[in-house]
Amino acid sequence: MQNNGVEFSVNADIIKKQDFVWNSVFNFSYNKNKVKTYNVTRMYTSQWASMAPILAEGYPADAMFGFKYAGLNDKGEALGYSANGEKDRLANLTTDDIIYLGTVRPKYDLSFTNAFKYKNVQLSFMFIAKLGHQYRKDGFYGMNYQNRHVADRWQKPGDEATKKYPQLRSGSTEHWYFPYTDFLTGNASYMKLRDVTLAYTFPKHWLSSVGVNNVRAYFQARNIWTVTAKGTDIDPETAQVNMTGAYNNFTEQGFTSLPLRPEFYFGLSFSF
Repeated sequence: MQNNGVEFSVNADIIKKQDFVWNSVFNFSYNKNKVKTYNVTRMYTSQWASMAPILAEGYPADAMFGFKYAGLNDKGEALGYSANGEKDRLANLTTDDIIYLGTVRPKYDLSFTNAFKYKNVQLSFMFIAKLGHQYRKDGFYGMNYQNRHVADRWQKPGDEATKKYPQLRSGSTEHWYFPYTDFLTGNASYMKLRDVTLAYTFPKHWLSSVGVNNVRAYFQARNIWTVTAKGTDIDPETAQVNMTGAYNNFTEQGFTSLPLRPEFYFGLSFSF
């Protein structure tokens, strides 16, 4: 495996005066990853197209593979494009028709922190961002009728003109193939306002009579604002670290990867 990249950090006092200080820290990293040698032969499409990312020679680590989606036929069956551009049922496609759909590893990691101090008042906030990676979307696969998209499925001939999800059918084989189409691959890039902290340090002459050297009161808020790519309606951060193993017909990101909730803290710190 080969990794090439760059990382740098800038820490600067934008303003530094007796009563007012503004400090900024910016971190950036970029990594290009490639699997050089991986001695595995994959003979079946199921060995390429799976919920869990895989290693494959010539591609980035933790890569996702699948099918180029071609819509539905008049029976509500999902179609895909073969390597020569022809439409066929997904179940009929071969490993030659598999396409690369991206990696779950972010290419870019960024953080930006600003800290302000005016006399005894301190304010700081931090943004983070991870960019350039993908995730598997949840969807209706033909059997998982509890899915939120079940009402958008094919139900009668003619629906294939407007519907994207296959028919509901007992024993449907669509769930073996449809989840691994590019239609159900999403952009996992995101930016978050990770932390905002407002603090007040009490003047020392207020504290001398009670034997306390330093008292600081603070309010902190975390995970209070998130920006995601268009069409992404989950928290990509929790999807990225989904360790539940819940990858099967009746689970989805909405159940297994709940978003990080906003957190709020009030506190007092003392030193003697």
